[in-house]
Amino acid sequence: MMLSGAASAADPFEVFPRLLPSPAADLRPAAACDLGALSGPITLAHAVERALCANPATRSAWLTSRLRAAELGQADSAYLPEVSVNGSLAREGDSVLPNDYTAWQIGIEAQYLLYDFGGRAARRDAAESLLAAALASHEATVRVLYLQTVTAYFNLLTAQAAVTAAREVEASAFAAFKAADARVGAGTAIPVDRLQAKTQYTQRQIERIRAEGTAARLQGELAALMGDASQNHFSVVDNEWAFSQSLDINHAVDALIEAARSRRPELRAAEARLQARAAGVQSARSDGLPRLSAFVDARRQEFDSLGVNSSSLGLSLTIPLFTGYRNTYQIAAAQTQAELAAVDRDSVRNQVALDVWQAYHRLQTEAAADSRSVDLVASAAAAEKLALGRYQAGLGILLDVLSAQASLAQARYTQLLTQLGLRVARAELAQAIGELSWDWMEPVQREGTK
Repeated sequence: MMLSGAASAADPFEVFPRLLPSPAADLRPAAACDLGALSGPITLAHAVERALCANPATRSAWLTSRLRAAELGQADSAYLPEVSVNGSLAREGDSVLPNDYTAWQIGIEAQYLLYDFGGRAARRDAAESLLAAALASHEATVRVLYLQTVTAYFNLLTAQAAVTAAREVEASAFAAFKAADARVGAGTAIPVDRLQAKTQYTQRQIERIRAEGTAARLQGELAALMGDASQNHFSVVDNEWAFSQSLDINHAVDALIEAARSRRPELRAAEARLQARAAGVQSARSDGLPRLSAFVDARRQEFDSLGVNSSSLGLSLTIPLFTGYRNTYQIAAAQTQAELAAVDRDSVRNQVALDVWQAYHRLQTEAAADSRSVDLVASAAAAEKLALGRYQAGLGILLDVLSAQASLAQARYTQLLTQLGLRVARAELAQAIGELSWDWMEPVQREGTK
């Protein structure tokens, strides 16, 4: 009961419970965030959860929401009276009463705003809208970070696969070099074959070194998204189930755009900011209008042995006559801010439509490309094997081997890119239409299962 009373005193208007309990938002409610050192293999779900908990962007968005909630509480306080106690103690004297005397007074006074032509209500409406905008922006920040982490994770997976592919190509180039060296030693090939094979082998070594460097750089980027770029003692593992689900893209892109405009938190935030600016116009107008307040005052005064009690109760009317045109320009500024908010809302609407359009067509492109990448690698691998076998048997030329190996290396890299592109395109379209959720990484657990 004591804790409950303390919490109530700290938040009498109960605005803070409207916040989400964690910076990770409601994308995947977690009881606690594991922020220990990263080590060993981590899954995509672990990486995203870690990023949502530890990345400063989500904490900043959550704290902004808390700030807006506190501002709403301040606006609510205008509906309650203000009560204050004041007092004074002095040693006084004058020419009429030459003897110094002690005077003191203590009193209590209260004021309550009765009517201000809607200014108080407008300020509360503005605070309410700004809180709604902050909550929507928090959700948008979480979903953007979700997508960034997914993309970084897949980029690292692709980079690691590229390192593996580069090592395989390097081994093939080394096999070609050994074959050329053997044929030159046997007198069945010219020395330039060995030099060409050595050049190709060295080139593949350089490509493997660069692939390893790219993987190390991308691992640092993923670690930074997860809150600490210095933690690199981890590895990523592929879950073929994650982001392999098919999105329903049979609907026309116009229908997807309309659905996105009803779901995307960025647009909700822009609409809420527009409402807040519109309320600000009414607040600015009310500042130049009369204010009616009620007041009560009770006071005790003493001058040496003379004591006086006094009290008053009444109404106070304040009518602004001239403010140096300050209110005129306040209204103009508030109206301009409302117009800017409307422009920002329209800009967000256009951006949402563009996001869906681009993601929709990228997914279609990547799906078509991925369907052909398997045949590409299969034919390139068969050609490379045939060319190397013919050369080792003395039936082919080295140029055919080197050309086939280069084609196989490019085919494997293209397949990696198409596989990455397809999964990232699914994530981007899910984000664009507002359907990005935890279910893309982990199957929904049915009740009664673990």
